[in-house]
Amino acid sequence: MDNKKKIVVLGAMNPAGLLVRDVLRALGVPVLAVDRDIVSAVGPTETVEQSDYRDPREMDDMCRGADVVISVAGLGKPLDQGNDLTNAINAISAIYEAARINGVRRVIGCSPDAVVGLYRRSAVLDHLSLPRPDSRRGVAGALQESIASLYAYKHGISALCIRMGSLAPEPSDERMLSTWISPDDFRRLIRMALTADYCYEVVYGVSANTRGWWDNSNAKRLGYRARDNAELYADRLLDNRSSDMVLNVLQGATASEGFSGDLKRIP
Repeated sequence: MDNKKKIVVLGAMNPAGLLVRDVLRALGVPVLAVDRDIVSAVGPTETVEQSDYRDPREMDDMCRGADVVISVAGLGKPLDQGNDLTNAINAISAIYEAARINGVRRVIGCSPDAVVGLYRRSAVLDHLSLPRPDSRRGVAGALQESIASLYAYKHGISALCIRMGSLAPEPSDERMLSTWISPDDFRRLIRMALTADYCYEVVYGVSANTRGWWDNSNAKRLGYRARDNAELYADRLLDNRSSDMVLNVLQGATASEGFSGDLKRIP
């Protein structure tokens, strides 16, 4: 990481974005924090810009002189409206193309765990598990992984895709005993993403949870060391589960929305 070149943070106002900015502020690197509703910087090395990421010309301007782009925009307010994925497609495409044009060395992209939301809870997934989206947001995350792969292997951008679990100060229901990532572990994950050597990789944004569904050994190989475990909260959360059968069988938090399939046919 070149401490003299700026790092662009997209989705800077959502909880993950604020934590990313916290990490970068501690490192003292120049930061351009971007969001639709952003108003003020959080430190002397940060500048801000309002954007919804879809305009290629805006993205080109924002990436000029950047060393790294970190996008957590997919974890905030959805870019797709209703049944239309066009906004998300345009935004993701604009990010990676602007990075290519401007010689950005590394792009780190976070997407919700909806990317793999239609797997059963009994399935143990790893970085080689194919996307199985449970919603349009999941489809957008899967698209991001495909575009990241293209720009990594064809254009030499180091691309890391993070399938994010449930980022919160502490888990609040039974599902989060498997999917929780603490703020401190997320900071550790971002520090790894900034310094590890990779071409294209997929990892999971999750703490070291005893009941975890995801084998995150690829993140560990790259240097991530999670320290927190949702099991600390298990005694008070084991009975705090949804009455929705679909949610109790499948991994995705939005898997039951509009579900009209046959659970028996889902491996």
